[in-house]
Amino acid sequence: MGQYLRMSLRESVRRCLVSAAGGVLAVLAVVLLRGQLCAGSGCLVVPILQEPLMLGGAWVLSWVTMALGRVRPAWPVALAGPMVAAALVIRLIDVAKWPLAAILAVVAAGYALAAVMTAAGLSPAWRIALVTPMVVLFAWSVVPHLVPAP
Repeated sequence: MGQYLRMSLRESVRRCLVSAAGGVLAVLAVVLLRGQLCAGSGCLVVPILQEPLMLGGAWVLSWVTMALGRVRPAWPVALAGPMVAAALVIRLIDVAKWPLAAILAVVAAGYALAAVMTAAGLSPAWRIALVTPMVVLFAWSVVPHLVPAP
């Protein structure tokens, strides 16, 4: 545990870059596989299971990428990365109108920010300062979809 308390700038940058690559690979996997698994009238149940399985597979892919890239520990970044990326993508850009490259850049930034937020040795004040805007953005982007329209 002690080895995680202080990270050099080089180690922090590597952690952010590997995490960003894991997020980009996860999004690319979802984009490339969407609609490819099953098509036609014989696939009535598959679409119901396809999205959760695809998103779970993307999460595992990002986690494995970060673990292979020696991001230690990788699981907090893998858990926080999709939420930070979703908060940024949903609230800050219009997904339907932006090109895939812009979405990938925002997802990479979200995973890199998650890597910073979950880094050991980060002071509690900095952690709170980084997490609070992401929680507000995530709630601001998700809650309107959960509340029925009048």
